[in-house]
Amino acid sequence: MDSIMSQENNIRPNLTPVWLTPDYVEEKLCLYFKDGSFNLENLDIKPALGNGENYSSVITRINVEYTTRVSQDSQTATFLIKTTFPGKDPAVLLLADYGIYTREMDIYEHVLPYLGTMVRNELGDSRKMFAGTVNVDRERDCIIFEDLSLEQYKVACRLKKLDLEHTHLVLERLASFHAAGAVLAERKPGVFEKNYDRGFFNKHVRGYEPIMKNLLQALSRSLELSPSLKEKYQAKIDRLVDNVMDYGERSTSPNPGDFLTLAHGDLWTTNVMFQYDGEGHPTNAILIDFQFSVWNSPAIDLHYFFSTSIQDNLRLKNQTELVQYYYYKLVESLKKLKYSRRIPSLFEFHLQFQARAFYAVFSSLIFEPCMQYTGKEEASIAQALSASESGIRFRDSVYEADAIRMNMVSTLPFLDKLGLLDEL
Repeated sequence: MDSIMSQENNIRPNLTPVWLTPDYVEEKLCLYFKDGSFNLENLDIKPALGNGENYSSVITRINVEYTTRVSQDSQTATFLIKTTFPGKDPAVLLLADYGIYTREMDIYEHVLPYLGTMVRNELGDSRKMFAGTVNVDRERDCIIFEDLSLEQYKVACRLKKLDLEHTHLVLERLASFHAAGAVLAERKPGVFEKNYDRGFFNKHVRGYEPIMKNLLQALSRSLELSPSLKEKYQAKIDRLVDNVMDYGERSTSPNPGDFLTLAHGDLWTTNVMFQYDGEGHPTNAILIDFQFSVWNSPAIDLHYFFSTSIQDNLRLKNQTELVQYYYYKLVESLKKLKYSRRIPSLFEFHLQFQARAFYAVFSSLIFEPCMQYTGKEEASIAQALSASESGIRFRDSVYEADAIRMNMVSTLPFLDKLGLLDEL
């Protein structure tokens, strides 16, 4: 995880869970290794994510030294532990309403093992699909994973974004994931009925509303620095502040005839890990972080991914071709898995993609600037919510960054020409 570890000095402090003790780790690893003689000799705990890398959970890397009855010589292993924020963090209450912690634990326990088997046995793809689960602890809202960096998996640079080769690989793997999810729903009726309808926009909770409004207001303020952008777009952004949740909810409401499946829901650069060959070409892509996975159109994953994670020339000029590339991979996988329902035509899928286009607005204007953040302010949900000077300073610094200001020169006209900044 080179890109993650490079920011280790810019990490929110005091987020390591107090219950993450040697006794706790030893107990869980005894179960994982199925070896009662497992003896933990040393435990090293380090934060695994930098400022701006993740806003919805705490990721900790643990390095362990241990012995067993079979092997008296000390051995080492590394794992990642995903937990909630400390109890008083504003993120906890907001995210709990979305059901993200129980949903992800359900996915790792009850969904991903099936999807991985389907992809391996029925699609004939032997590559690893997901990180292996070491332990799911529902009492602690904690998941322990294998550390994929040990297999030379890496996260691509979120600032440079993905080129066409990486993008094609992600779309290929995403198509397999979506196809397997749709077929799993046929084979296990009801598997996605409970708690899979609460993405960033939904009919139940609007916890993200103040965050989205606060960030759009900061975007509007930043346009004061660009007279030409201010004249064309500030009034539209100001109007969007009051409508963002309604438009977002509308964009995620299924329409008759839509192809629906398990969407990842938060597909951006740091939620994909790549493995490479000896010449530096990516050979596999693994999806991680399923907290916001929802039963919805796969088009929301495409818009979110295109808006946050691929290089600007691809995002602005090549989306139609990329949708086609993904669609053919999806159809191929659905047919191999013997999907029984009607598969939409490419033309119909393009219409479905267009109907979800508002996802590109919030992804481009609200989330991507935060994902690109490299400033000195603490980057957190609490800061995005806060009316304090610190919160305002963080949000303003997000949009005042040179890279984001330059990005808006192309992003705002791109969205505006599609009619996405007008009343919808």
